[in-house]
Formats: sequence, C-alpha cells, structure tokens
Amino acid sequence: MIWYLRVFGIFVLVFAVAVTRQSETRVERTWDVSIKPEQVQKILYESFQPKSFRTPVTGESWESKVMGEPVKSTTTKTNLQPTEFQISMEGFKHYRILKESYRLEPIQNGVRIFGTWEAEPNPNSLSKLLFLFFSNADLNHIADGKQKLF
Repeated sequence: MIWYLRVFGIFVLVFAVAVTRQSETRVERTWDVSIKPEQVQKILYESFQPKSFRTPVTGESWESKVMGEPVKSTTTKTNLQPTEFQISMEGFKHYRILKESYRLEPIQNGVRIFGTWEAEPNPNSLSKLLFLFFSNADLNHIADGKQKLF
C-alpha cells in the first residue's frame, strides 16, 4: 500500500516540475500563395489593424481583440528587404506575451510566407498549468486563421 503513495508522489512531483518549467512555446508554418508580396503584407497587417492600408511601422501600438481578449498590440520589428514584420501582444489573462512574426519571400508565381507564433505564460501556477495543456492548441488556432485569410 505504501508503494502506491510513493508512485503517486513521484507522479505529482514530475507533473509539478513540468508545470513550473514551462517558459515558451513556438509554432512555425510555411505556405505559398499566388498573389503579389504587397498584397500579402497588406492582408496580414490588416488582420491586426483593419483599414491600415500601409506598411507596418516599428513602435506603433494599438488596442485590438485577440482570442476574445482585449490586448495591446505593438509592431516590434519591420524590415523591407526581405519583407518581414513582428507584432507583439500583451494583456492576455494567462499569456504574458504573444508574438507573431512573418517573413515574405517572393517565389516564381507568388509568395512564400514563413509564419512564427510564440507565447509565454504569466508567472502564476494556474497560467502555467493552462499553458502546459492549451498553448499549442491556441497557437495552432491563430495560425490556421491566418492561413485561411488566403
């Protein structure tokens, strides 16, 4: 009977270590579209800031709604050659920061999009526990939504 308690104790200890060690998760995707790079950049950037009709500017901030939560979005990185930009979002209940990065590479008949989504949990235990089970699902949901724009 005592060995059951030992096995259960080891399980709880390993689970607690797994929860507390969660620091970041990342999803990367690549897909091709058959439209001009300027149009791709416009569509991606407008998915964050509707009716912007311009290229991203580093340091620009605005309020938006992501996954049903109001957050503060900031353009943290932009390059014109190669075309790439990164948006950081803060203010989630259980995520400290969510970053979306895109790099556009012209190909023969369109554009190849390299998308990266990164998330970090808030430092409390509940957020880390939820992060352990749902972070990849949340990032995949966001990535699927961006791919469906094309």
